[in-house]
Amino acid sequence: MQQEQFLKILEKYRTGKATREETDLIKAYYNAFEFRPDILDSMSEMDQETLALEIKRNIDEQAPEKAEIVFPSAQRKLPVWSAYAAAVLVLLVSAFVFFRNTEKAEPEVVYVKSEKKVSKPNNFVQLPDGSTVILTAGSKIDYPDSFDNKKKREVYLSGEAYFDIQRNPAKPFIVHAGKLSTTVLGTAFNIRAWPGDESITVTVTRGRVKVSDQNKIFGTLIPDQQITYNTVNHEAVQQKVNAEKTVEWKSENLLFDDVTVFNAAKLIEERFSVKIRIDGERLKTQRFTTTFGKDETLESVLKSITEFNDARYELDPINKAVIISPN
Repeated sequence: MQQEQFLKILEKYRTGKATREETDLIKAYYNAFEFRPDILDSMSEMDQETLALEIKRNIDEQAPEKAEIVFPSAQRKLPVWSAYAAAVLVLLVSAFVFFRNTEKAEPEVVYVKSEKKVSKPNNFVQLPDGSTVILTAGSKIDYPDSFDNKKKREVYLSGEAYFDIQRNPAKPFIVHAGKLSTTVLGTAFNIRAWPGDESITVTVTRGRVKVSDQNKIFGTLIPDQQITYNTVNHEAVQQKVNAEKTVEWKSENLLFDDVTVFNAAKLIEERFSVKIRIDGERLKTQRFTTTFGKDETLESVLKSITEFNDARYELDPINKAVIISPN
């Protein structure tokens, strides 16, 4: 829907002349914004600033009153500015104009965000080098569009995440979390580094990582080892742990966020203890986005993946093997 058309319907709604279908449309647009505060997640800070200026200009063109715009914080930021951002612009302009114009309306036409906490899934993200990250709800990771022409693969984490890194000895992978840097060549590990916490924890499930700050190396971890760094006294303690227990959180509800079928299959193999074979290179690299509940069965997950990617699957429950093929 074009913005001009939407604003015409909005004006009819404000003056009580909208049809039932038009009223439902206004409510749907507003609720879509209210219950998707992470709508800006796919945009960099610069793109968000650009969007803010465009929204302000659009609002100023519609009415002389000024409106202050506050963006919800994003769980992660990716540098994407395309037709998707233009669609987001239309939705946000509509939502903000609607909110501004209904502030003084009667209570029955003012829609307020529910205080009820909505459970969000963990976020499965694929990095440019094929490495994968599972982020807990509310966590954020910053990384470049590409690691090409860079000597190191560097990312920045706020929150908690489980990393599964593609091995590349010539290009170390470094996770910056608070004052700590975790350096790997190819491994799987968990980092917990929430802003405001007095500790940062690094736990290894596979491979080997080096943990350091700007001044010294605190230790090198192997599987089932953990370092806890105190952000107040800048001291670190290394200990032996059950790493799988530490990363149990990643088995909760999961959002597959624009990932390839190949990387999704790797995670499903781990979660359901099966072996998956994907026939066809094209199918392996196809990307999709969907959400899986923690209690979903293997067949339910496979059905979702194949339906999204125009594929089919064969399941051998006795041998715990799966074949996914193009239709």
